[in-house]
Formats: sequence, C-alpha cells, structure tokens
Amino acid sequence: MKKKNFVWILFLLIGNISWAQDKGYIAVSIGPSIPIEDFASKNSSNVAAGYANSGAIFDVSFQYKLGKYFGISALLRGQANTTDAQAIANELAREINNVLWTVESNPWSIGGILLGGSASVPIGINDKISFESRAMFGFLNATSPEINITGRTNSQSEWVKQQSKMATAFSYLLGAGFKFNIAKRFCFLTTIDFLSAKPEFKDVLITNSNGDYISNTFSQKFGTINIGLGIGLRLNKTN
Repeated sequence: MKKKNFVWILFLLIGNISWAQDKGYIAVSIGPSIPIEDFASKNSSNVAAGYANSGAIFDVSFQYKLGKYFGISALLRGQANTTDAQAIANELAREINNVLWTVESNPWSIGGILLGGSASVPIGINDKISFESRAMFGFLNATSPEINITGRTNSQSEWVKQQSKMATAFSYLLGAGFKFNIAKRFCFLTTIDFLSAKPEFKDVLITNSNGDYISNTFSQKFGTINIGLGIGLRLNKTN
C-alpha cells in the first residue's frame, strides 16, 4: 500500500472514531440568569412584582440520542436571583415621607429537575459543531427571600419582617444553543433558554416590632432568560 493512501485511510478512520460516533453528553454549565416580566418588576403597584435582579445558574445536563437527530434530555438546575432591596426602600420612601427606610433581603432561589426531548443537528465540518435544542418539563423547589424592613424617624424605629418560605411548582424550559466537539471525549456548550414557573408560597409569616403578625399566601411567577457556558463529556458510540 502506498504511504499516501495509508495516511488518507488513517485520517478517515480517526475522524470517524472521534466525531461521527457521538451519542450525547453529560455536561456542567454556569452563566447569568436574567429576570423578565413580573419577576423583574420593581413597581409597587404591580402586586406580582418580584423585585428580582440578574443572578446565576448552575446546571448538570444529560443528553442521549435515540436516532440520528432526536433524543432525550435531563437537567438538574440550581438558580439564584438577588432581590433589589434598594428598589423596595425607594418605593416605600415614595409612599411614606420623612422616614429613613432600610431593607435587607435574601435572594430568590430555585432548584429542581426537568426532563424532555432534544434535537441535535450537525452544521460543521466532520460534525464538530451542532445546533442543539430542547423542550423540557419538570418540578422546581423555590425559596422566597426573607425581607427585613426598618423605618427610622428622629424619635423612633420600627421594623417589619417577612419570613422565607419554600414551595414546589411545575416548570417548563425551552432552549437552544451550540455544541463544539473540541476533543474525542470532550465538548464545549453554549446555551440560552427560557425558564418559567409559578410557585405558590403558603402561610408566609409577617411580623413587626409591635408583636403583631399576619399569615399571607401569594404566588410569584418566575420568568428568566438564562445563558450557559459549559464543558461536557461526550458519550461516544462504541462499535
């Protein structure tokens, strides 16, 4: 066999083993989480305002192809969005003058699992790049922030505290992105998705410095645009 032909055969075999036998991946990703709609609202006249700031996500994702393009996917997500405490204080100042308002708050946090379908369409040379999309459904465990509000005047100081509460809610996610096969066993992922859920927080205790208390139940619609950058272990097919 001529040396030139042998080199070409070896090249084709390596390319086939390295890239064409991709059956999916297991990956970890991180990135920003941007609230939208009611979740991002900072208007006190909006009873559904979430006062949420941009936060962060941490994902563990799994995809497995059942055919040439389509497959199944799973996602473990952790997400946190800080609360805009200053915006709450500003709204209180507009409502009640001559009081110095101080607000402290924990973030909104989300954790859960979603399952669904996915599609992977190669668009690059030797299938090194593919367009990825997914539609997923599942349940999330959400935690509302603890909020502490203090109002001070020249003569006195009063406070109100809203406790943190946990709730479970149905959720869905729609996402897309790209996968870059950077080595035989590794890939790089870029994703963007929309996550939606509407948990109901029941019997949230609100107390004040006078010893008064009430129990409140409210729903909060979560809507976030999330961008992820990740590294994955490719599930190469073995012959």
